Amino acid sequence: MSFTSAEVTSIANASLDFYLNKGKAFGQSIQKKPLLDRLTRAKKTFSGGKGDISVGVKGTYGAGGTNDGVTGYTHDDTVSFYTPENIQRAAYTWREMHIGMALTHTELKIDGISVTDENGSENSKHSKRDMHALVGLLENKMEDLGEQYASTMNALLLGDGTGDAKALAGIQSIVTANPATGTVGGINRATAANSWWKNRALTAAHGSTAVTSASTSGGVLFQALQTEHRQLTRYGGSPNFAFAGSDFLAALETEMRANGNYSQKGFADGGNDFAVTGLNFMGQKFIYDPTLDDLSLPKRCYWLDTKAIFLMNMEGEWNRTHTPSRASNQFVMHRSITCTGQMVARQCNSSLVVDIT
Repeated sequence: MSFTSAEVTSIANASLDFYLNKGKAFGQSIQKKPLLDRLTRAKKTFSGGKGDISVGVKGTYGAGGTNDGVTGYTHDDTVSFYTPENIQRAAYTWREMHIGMALTHTELKIDGISVTDENGSENSKHSKRDMHALVGLLENKMEDLGEQYASTMNALLLGDGTGDAKALAGIQSIVTANPATGTVGGINRATAANSWWKNRALTAAHGSTAVTSASTSGGVLFQALQTEHRQLTRYGGSPNFAFAGSDFLAALETEMRANGNYSQKGFADGGNDFAVTGLNFMGQKFIYDPTLDDLSLPKRCYWLDTKAIFLMNMEGEWNRTHTPSRASNQFVMHRSITCTGQMVARQCNSSLVVDIT
């Protein structure tokens, strides 16, 4: 029994909707993608418009010592005033992203499924085999589309924006290995007056400050993270999401084993299980992100303040599905997913990148 074009279209649309909205595309992914999951769940929206995404930021106060301090006076002394003029605008250009798949009538025929463009008024009757064959083929297509969407979007969110100038720029464009150079949101970090706009970094690229992990002195990497946490929270920041490559986590595990693990139950829980079941700092979990290994960054960790650095999407334009009509001269069905948005930072000095040697 053949399917009408409308029936195939309906089933294809339902399958795509299920994979996007039920999360199966992510659940069936080959690797875990914690960054993608975290950023998309916490994304914020902005209204459409011609302009950039713009946020007000302020890192300098006063007027450079000119009439901007508390001073004493008496009787009819003349007092001075100053005008605060320190707000800057960080601007981020929103970008459009697309991924699409094609399903040809030839592929359907190979699976024993015929498609007719004549809808007719008669109800179509299909055997169980017909339905299973069609659904199975579409399920395979959707799984492939879902994984490609998830993995490539994850790569964009972790990237620095140089791989595709028309797509969004990811975490590495904001939390950079060398925050002493470059611009973020149009604000130049190389300018001394904008030093407050730099992220924290312990890397070879930033003053050769990458950490050489060792179990001495209570754990060199442990102590570095402890020290950095004070600086990350110094200006009201709240680092709440840490993800790392495999070598970085292995170094933390080695230091933990060598120095013992304090807990509410005491210095050691006892027992014969020698596995390190979790790496936490003040309740903050350090999570393994396989994508860092894929990018040859197994020794790296990002500790982000996701209240200050986040994904913004144009309202109604994230995971938007498109079902264009079949072209009259091609027996091909197309399905697309588009996203419009950008990574945005409104504070950088509450996020950290760390490399180990």
